[in-house]
Order: sequence, then C-alpha cells, then structure tokens
Amino acid sequence: MRLPYRNKKVTLWVLLAIIVVTMFLFKFTELRPNCLFKLDVPNDLPSQMVRVEKYVTDDNQRVYSYNREMPLIFIGGVPRSGTTLMRAMLDAHPDVRCGQETRVIPRILQLRSHWLKSEKESLRLQEAGITKEVMNSAIAQFCLEIIAKHGEPAPRLCNKDPLTLKMGSYVIELFPNAKFLFMVRDGRATVHSIISRKVTITGFDLASYRQCMQKWNHAIELMHEQCRDIGKERCMMVYYEQLVLHPEEWMRKILKFLDVPWNDAVLHHEEFINKPNGVPLSKVERSSDQVIKPVNLEALSKWVDQIPGDVVHDMANIAPMLSVLGYDPYANPPDYGKPDAWVQDNTSKLKANRMLWESKAKQVLQMDPNPEEENTNNNNNDHNHINKNNEDNAIDNNNNNNKINKIMPEQQQEEQEEQEQQDLEQEREQEHSQLLQQKQKPKDVITIKQLTSNLNNDKKSNNNNNNGKQYVGAVEDT
Repeated sequence: MRLPYRNKKVTLWVLLAIIVVTMFLFKFTELRPNCLFKLDVPNDLPSQMVRVEKYVTDDNQRVYSYNREMPLIFIGGVPRSGTTLMRAMLDAHPDVRCGQETRVIPRILQLRSHWLKSEKESLRLQEAGITKEVMNSAIAQFCLEIIAKHGEPAPRLCNKDPLTLKMGSYVIELFPNAKFLFMVRDGRATVHSIISRKVTITGFDLASYRQCMQKWNHAIELMHEQCRDIGKERCMMVYYEQLVLHPEEWMRKILKFLDVPWNDAVLHHEEFINKPNGVPLSKVERSSDQVIKPVNLEALSKWVDQIPGDVVHDMANIAPMLSVLGYDPYANPPDYGKPDAWVQDNTSKLKANRMLWESKAKQVLQMDPNPEEENTNNNNNDHNHINKNNEDNAIDNNNNNNKINKIMPEQQQEEQEEQEQQDLEQEREQEHSQLLQQKQKPKDVITIKQLTSNLNNDKKSNNNNNNGKQYVGAVEDT
C-alpha cells in the first residue's frame, strides 16, 4: 500500500502546515522562548543607574578593584609635622601605595564646606536637585579616581594631603572603612621648620614666631578635635618624635592599626626612593630632599635656641595645645626620650657624609627633565663636534637649574592660592576657638616621654588637677 506523503505536493503542504502551527504556538502561547538577558521590570518603577565595578591593572596585568567601601589610608596633620616621612615609610611596603600630595582633594572638600556654610548656595543646590546624597557620591567618586589613578596600583591605597584631616569626619562619611594617621609634632619644631625653610602658607607671618605659633595652635586644635570625633578605631595619633626615636616599635603599631602585614622594608625607605613600586618623590614638595635620608635625629632639636626669648617666656599662653598634646612648653630643650641604637648610628653616618647626602638631595630636585627638551638637546648634540660635548653639557645643566628655579615660585604661588580658601574657614572659626582656649587652658604639664613610657605613674602624680589629667588621657586614647 502506498503512503499518502509520497506525493510531493502533499508533503509540501504538510510541512507548511507544521511551520504555521509552530509559529502560532511560539507567538501566542507559553511555549514562546524567553530572553535570558532581559529583566522584566514593571513600567511604574523609576529607572536606576547601576554602579559598575572599577579597577586598575599593574604592569604584570594584576587587577585591583576600588570602591568607596575599600579600607583607604589617609595621612593628616599640620604641614612640616612628619607627614612625608610617614608616607615614605608606608610607600616602602610592597602592599601600600601613597604617592605624592594630590593637592586637589583638600580643595574639593574645602569647596564643599564653603557651599554648605552659605545659606544662599545651599538653597541653590537644593533647587537644582543636588541633594546631600548626590554631592557625596560625586565628591567620593572624584577623590577615589584621583587616589586610585595618580600612582601605581596596589592592594592598599593611601593619600597624603595633610590638610584633609580638617574635614576628617566628612571623609569617614564618604569612605566608612577608611582610617586616619594623625601626625603630631612639637609645635615649636613645626613652626621653626616653616619659617627656616620659607614654606609659604597664607595666614602665617614668616617674620613672627609668635603669630606662627598661634596659627599652629589653631590648626592643630581643629585636627585634634576631628581625630577625637572620628574615634580611636578610625584615627591614630602618631608622634613624630617617637616615630623617629623608635621606628620599628611604632611602625609595628601603625601597621597593626591599618591591618597591614609587617614588612622590614618600612624601616629602610631610603633604599626604595624613585624605584618601581617604591617611594616616588616630587621635586616640588618641600620634604623631598629630607626623606631621601634614612631615619635620623637631625630635625628633632633644630628649633632650640632659635625662638625669640619673649615668645619662649609666653609659650604656654601662646600655644596651649602643646600641653594638651603632652609637650612641656617650658622645656628648652625638651627630653623626647632615648633613641634606638641603629637610629643613633644613622645620624652619625649622616653627619660624617653630609656632602654626599646634599649631592643626592640636589639630584632628587633635578630629576624628571622635560622629554621634548631632552630630545631636542640630543638631536643638536648629534650635529656638533665631539670637542664641544663639555660645553653642551654645561648648557644643559644651566637649563635644568633654570627650570627648577622657575618651578619653586610657581609652587609657592599655588600653595598661597590653596591656603587662601582654607583661611576663609579658619577666620570664621577663630573667635569661637579663642573663647574655647580661654575656658579650657590646661593646668598640668606632661612631657611626651611621660606619656609614652609611664602614663599610669603620671596619672597618680597629677591628682591635684583632675581636669588636666582627664583631657590628656583622652588624647592618649585617641
């Protein structure tokens, strides 16, 4: 018996019918295929932006992601208080990268502070739909991009813009897992360094030790309050003197606080200057010529006998924060403690080879020539006679020196512009700060050595003044 489908026409009609039925089923029934990459979102819900994970890669193609929840490290303090030394020691660690000062991060934070202090500007922002959440997200992303991409990638990222600590509470709001290292130094040494090295800071009169000490007192008070508000879990006070006297002891404390594993490289940062994944230095930062040296004691007591007698006599009233931080305003020179043997040895070697280290400092300030000018000089040298090489080298050296001389005034001008914005806030808070100082002048004088070596004995010996004792105790906890 012959089957019906052997007829070609019948077979074609059957196939056509099957195709039509299949298309109908897939189009109008539950058998239709679903797109695996399409989300069925109700039309009544507002659209939302999805955060994309960001990352950077190093030369070995290792990937490092970064976001607002990462444990960032911030180094703060008054300029010339050891912040550069601190970041250089951390930069020597293979898992940490701080890099040079960005300069833009404290500016954007200060700008936001000015916006919020002006009722008119705040109203304008609200009317424009720029809510607190929008602004925080934008500022956090701006800061994060700068921190992540202005240097080499690393598992732990660090920022060293000292004045950022003035807005420390807000920084912690932006980055909830971040931590601060608050560098504290004897204010007399800090001010002497600012004046002797002619560090231009708007509001600081470099011709007056008295006025500079008052400015230091105001700045360190603001930062101390910020660190105390942040809490000891997020802000650690690091005394510059103790870091220099006992580097290993304090670096172990610091790395433990930061949850970073120990590495001996942090004690020898000078071996990693301007090396890959090492300690990059800037030729325009004030401390670059100092941190190329190993940890030493040279800067501890340079200020002694340099401050005018009338300022020394009134020091306790001019800068009451000295006592609050544990320094004796009447000790001249003070007893910071006994250094570790290897630190003392470093200092002796530096004094014996002073000319060598001065030469290295000049090399640091002359690094990174302009590539275009360097290529131009090389092309010209190819067309010169061999006997003119020495003259060409002399001309190149003079050009490099001229570049450096031009950079330093520009740097001072930039610092002055930056500080002008910061002083607007300081002037508004000056009156309030002076009232607080009059009401809360410390009565006890506790040396830094007593704070670090025998705090319990100090508390017993100072029972006659409970207020001063409790305040200094709060400083130590912070």
